[in-house]
Amino acid sequence: MLLVITIGNRFRSDDGVGPFIARQIKKSKKNVTVINAEDKPENIIDRVIQIKPCKVVIIDAANFGGIPGEIRLIEKNNIPDTSLSTHSLSPNILAAIIEADTGADVFFLGIQPKSIQLTEGLAEPVKKSAEKIISCIRLIE
Repeated sequence: MLLVITIGNRFRSDDGVGPFIARQIKKSKKNVTVINAEDKPENIIDRVIQIKPCKVVIIDAANFGGIPGEIRLIEKNNIPDTSLSTHSLSPNILAAIIEADTGADVFFLGIQPKSIQLTEGLAEPVKKSAEKIISCIRLIE
């Protein structure tokens, strides 16, 4: 079973790409479990362990030096153990806990933000990339 975890703060512009994706998937996809961790991924750990997923995809805005909207599968060893983002827990630590407690394979999908300023709404290139990801997830059976 696939679990999609989204991380982000919808009040910080493109950092809200994760919650945007979660809302869209939940509207139309029944065979993929989605958890929107918002900006507190540590609060969902118990729920993830109860679900016992086989595969987990963590989706978040990630500043990897790309162009706004660029999507990248990020290797775990390229994510710092300390949080350098708007979130209190590093996605790397979240993944380590999930892997240890469930045995699931965990993948990171990062989307390069244009801005994470205090404002609602996604930049157009980030929104287009989010829609591509949503379309791909909708194809999963």
